[in-house]
Amino acid sequence: MRSLINPAYRAARSAAARTRCPSSSSVLPTSSAAASLVASNNNSVVDFRRFKSSLPLPEDEHEITDSSTSEEPRLDNNTSPTVSDFTSDPLKAGTPSPWAVFDAWGAGEGIIDPLSDEEEAMLSPEMVRIPIDDEDDGANLPNESDILATYDKLLKRKSSVHFGYPYNLMYNHEELYEFMKYSINNLGDPFITSNYGVHSRQFECSVIDFFAKLWKMESDSYWGYVTTCGTEGNLHGILLARECHPDGVLYSSRETHYSIFKAARYYRMDAKAIPTLPMGEIDYDALAAEISKNKDRPVIINVNIGTTVKGAVDNLDRILRILKTLDIPRERYHIHCDGALFAMMMPFVDWAPEVSFRKPIDSIAVSGHKMLGCPMPCGIALTRKEHVKKVEQRIDYLNSVDTTIMGSRNGQAALYLWYSLRKKGIAGIKRDVVHCMETAQYLRDKITEAGLTCRLNDLSSTVVLERPLDDKLIKRWQLACEEDIAHVVVMPNVTKFKIDKFVEELVECKNTHGRMKPQREDSPLKKLESSSWGGSAVAPVAATFHEDY
Repeated sequence: MRSLINPAYRAARSAAARTRCPSSSSVLPTSSAAASLVASNNNSVVDFRRFKSSLPLPEDEHEITDSSTSEEPRLDNNTSPTVSDFTSDPLKAGTPSPWAVFDAWGAGEGIIDPLSDEEEAMLSPEMVRIPIDDEDDGANLPNESDILATYDKLLKRKSSVHFGYPYNLMYNHEELYEFMKYSINNLGDPFITSNYGVHSRQFECSVIDFFAKLWKMESDSYWGYVTTCGTEGNLHGILLARECHPDGVLYSSRETHYSIFKAARYYRMDAKAIPTLPMGEIDYDALAAEISKNKDRPVIINVNIGTTVKGAVDNLDRILRILKTLDIPRERYHIHCDGALFAMMMPFVDWAPEVSFRKPIDSIAVSGHKMLGCPMPCGIALTRKEHVKKVEQRIDYLNSVDTTIMGSRNGQAALYLWYSLRKKGIAGIKRDVVHCMETAQYLRDKITEAGLTCRLNDLSSTVVLERPLDDKLIKRWQLACEEDIAHVVVMPNVTKFKIDKFVEELVECKNTHGRMKPQREDSPLKKLESSSWGGSAVAPVAATFHEDY
């Protein structure tokens, strides 16, 4: 039998035992008890009070547990420093998007300490491996409870410094834990019940009805379903477009989410990547020129309701005017809206342009785990009912019809989305959106005051800034990067308290390593200086990028 490093294991197990909550094995508190419960552990405060909004508690209730970066920052991800980047260009290598597997304990508590060496050893590949042969019975491996206790601490740490990706980590679904013991599967069409009885279709249909009303669809005119993520919603929307217009050309901006062009590859569609304006919107003149070159073919357009990096919203009305000017009849164009994050926010922004089915659009995809918050990735796809008939097939085995991308579908996701919408209500969602928009403006102002280049689109909570020159800071705050820029997506779990700490570290980084210089004349950072954004930008100065992978 192969021997493991027992001293490290023993130290890790001892550390886990010391930090484990004494009541971790007891039954979770009920909803009524949780409303007033305050648990103290490791110098952090846990408050379960959550009502109509997922916003964090007032700033004065936060407590700093990690207020200095004088020590060597830790990656806390047990990744070898020699692991290759996703791309060959290190300027394009940000932090991989982590799944928001978190349940409202840790996101708003301040900043949690990094894992110790012993705790990191507990989550190493050697310790979490699964024994597979008779000679290796796993006797020297840590037990599953110790591993999971350490993993829980890692997730709390990561959630407390989560800035770069659009996930709302402030939620509480403890009332639904009881249902995790069921294999809830919404296989088949959401509106046509299968023979499989353990499903959540009634909740899924309620969620679809909510979004149909939100986006102004007439009764009995719509069809939709709960997806695994925004990408699946885009794949479904573009599939319908292809089926409606088999010889159509897909037009979308270069700053579009990669899933749109993935769909074009999957479905072997002709696609045009249209240049963008400096702030990330599609270049409308370039779009008109490309469409005019192919007027003999139907037009399929993806409209971005918030681009991935800059949060830019394409002007739907202007695109519709282009189609009218070019004399493209309604039956010759198809519009899909990728609204992964902001399609959920825009209806609650005062005086924002309307994106709804009262206009000649055909489908919308939105993520459920982003603005609403959910412990598993999910989303909603919504379209006009007549379009889905083109992909519908009867499946006797299911006693239902096949209309979705996936066959088996996670019924838990529909239940969680329904719960979030019922608990928050319109007023709660509105409050979350206002928090995100106002806090994003606060972050932009603080970064600008610190003498760093920073921009914020009007209809966005995504703050774009020059990329810090210290990769440790990027990984610590989980910033999403594109070449010489980075961004912070302000969600309900991002607070002024954390922003002040983040900006403080940005200033330290600038003083120590200098500032990022534009990598080329038309680089993303150079475009942040454009006057089309409005206001003024702080010009960057030349410096050398400090890499530490």
